Amino acid sequence: MKRGKPLRRTPLKRGNKQLKRTPLKPRSDKMKSKYVDRRKIVSDMLNQYQSCEACIIFSVYDGKSGIVRVNKTVDVHEIINRSQNGSILDKKNLLAICRKCHRRVTDNPKQAELVGLHLESWCNSDRHYLEAERIRDSWKNGRPEIPFWLKESANE
Repeated sequence: MKRGKPLRRTPLKRGNKQLKRTPLKPRSDKMKSKYVDRRKIVSDMLNQYQSCEACIIFSVYDGKSGIVRVNKTVDVHEIINRSQNGSILDKKNLLAICRKCHRRVTDNPKQAELVGLHLESWCNSDRHYLEAERIRDSWKNGRPEIPFWLKESANE
């Protein structure tokens, strides 16, 4: 690129009117309709699942024995994040958990993946969802296992 004088720019010709500035919508109309459906799903899940299933899993992961305090569910967690194209309406992608466990899953995604509470964006098939459910059940029953995709990467 040849260096020389800076490019000469002409100012915008606005005339007597100012340019109209319209603020962006916080959520599109299409997304608004999705969230109407989501609110119904969330309220149904929080009513159906009263206790957090992640509390039991994390107590086994932490090696705590004896009576485990299970909190009341207040959040619905997406196993595959929305930002990674996880569905916010698909029940197989949703878990009802407490706020403390939700924070822990969000802050430690690799740990959550190990116990079946989180999946990477490429794990979006039914096979991966079923494996995550199997892993969660194994941790709840005290026989911890790890997902097959983590076993394969450990063998390499």
